[in-house]
Amino acid sequence: MERTLYRLLLLLCFPGVLLAQDTLGYKLRKGDVFTLEQKAEQHISQSMDDNSHELTNRVTGVIQFRVLELKDSTYLLEFMFNDLIFKIESSLQGVLLDVHSGEPSAGDAQAAIFNGLLNIPVQMELSRRGDILGVVGGEQMISKVLEQSGLPEGFSRSVMKKSLEQQYGSQALAESYEQMTYFYPGKPVSKNDEWSNRFEGKVEAENNWKLDSLTTKRTYISGMANIIIKSDEPSNSMRLQGTQQTTVIADRKSGFIREMSVRSEAEGISTAAQMGAVEIPTNINSIVTYRLIAQKNVQ
Repeated sequence: MERTLYRLLLLLCFPGVLLAQDTLGYKLRKGDVFTLEQKAEQHISQSMDDNSHELTNRVTGVIQFRVLELKDSTYLLEFMFNDLIFKIESSLQGVLLDVHSGEPSAGDAQAAIFNGLLNIPVQMELSRRGDILGVVGGEQMISKVLEQSGLPEGFSRSVMKKSLEQQYGSQALAESYEQMTYFYPGKPVSKNDEWSNRFEGKVEAENNWKLDSLTTKRTYISGMANIIIKSDEPSNSMRLQGTQQTTVIADRKSGFIREMSVRSEAEGISTAAQMGAVEIPTNINSIVTYRLIAQKNVQ
């Protein structure tokens, strides 16, 4: 009884003693620069009439983020791709694409085209929780790629532009990279507290996050989500459902990630334009990792 009263008095007089809470989020400074390595590997399996086809997509990128401006409750960031490597392999057709955009060799038209994605500054506005409120500049990358493709105005150029917009348009970039930035709660939390948020876009996710632990230098967060993958491109479409697991290690001072992994599994159906309305059972397993490889902080 005395112990219970003592704990109650501590809680009433010194609430931080027993229920220490932290306001997690971004605390960036103008001029801060963060360089990340992103690696993504995606396995797509399709089957029909005892036949199967597997695709493996691999993307490696180096992305730089620079803090341009601090606003009342948001940050203006500039980001650009410093390097991009693409490889696509088919179980039936072998290597379909193998491109190192940052080091295009003589006569490698594909690498020369994708080189247009590099070193083009794009601006994003980021809230202190991490949701991306807007992106400007994705269209400049697309214009550069189209210019370097050499395609004349016409159907082929329009198809290429449409495909690029779904990956590198301003809205597509906002939806894609919000999954890397948007994991902080909107209120102070303690260890083992949970919160939720939602991602929109080609991958819709209902996320449940948990603060696993805090140290003087690091914040450890984990997440589980139910996901829906939607894709509508000229050549094919997909509708899949599944789950996603995320682990985050972030810098306690700045809030920026130091390491992050996102694993997902989904299944459903896809269709191909050349096959009409035929529905193809489809499974996708993927893992995306981010690692901080360099940073410059303003003192």
